[in-house]
Amino acid sequence: MNDSIDRIATAKNRVFYSDGLGIGKNNPISLHTSTSFVYRVTGMDQLADIVNCGYVRPKEGRVKGGHENEVFWSIGGEKTFYYDKRPVIEASIDRVKDGQIGSLSLGDLSAIWVFDYEQNGYIDKIDFMRQIRETAKKTNNSISGEQMRQVLIGDQIEKANKVNLEDFLKIREVDRQRMAQLREQQLMSLSQSVLTDENTMGKAR
Repeated sequence: MNDSIDRIATAKNRVFYSDGLGIGKNNPISLHTSTSFVYRVTGMDQLADIVNCGYVRPKEGRVKGGHENEVFWSIGGEKTFYYDKRPVIEASIDRVKDGQIGSLSLGDLSAIWVFDYEQNGYIDKIDFMRQIRETAKKTNNSISGEQMRQVLIGDQIEKANKVNLEDFLKIREVDRQRMAQLREQQLMSLSQSVLTDENTMGKAR
């Protein structure tokens, strides 16, 4: 059997309750979750694979922890937040149960959250992802994880880093100017002190 088809047809979905302990609640960039949905933190490689095959299928071979041919999901809730800027796949809890066989399709998903560095928050890109999927099918082309990253966020990270660098350089320039002013004040104070001492010594003579 073709491996690509096999991983779609035979994938085992694992669904877990996740008590996030409220970590990230006060982080302004956090993605809030709901008990009505399941979530999967992923990367650009899997988003590219979803575009290429149309399903949230497991990776080939064994993965960390010795698991094979499994796709893991976590049930959301008022104490579960995502804030590390990695993509997050979302599906209705009615669409997948623990132990369910068969990969969820792109059509089964309710959202694909991608962090937008310009807006500084998670944005739902599922409609855009479906458009890319249709284009890939029509043109019989595939996309890589790096191409997916370029399509979804482009040079946002570089721009964000540039802004941070520019801010850092501005702060350094302000600090440099302040230090120069401080040295000038110290020199003036020292000069005045020397003149005062010379005048005092002159009068003493």
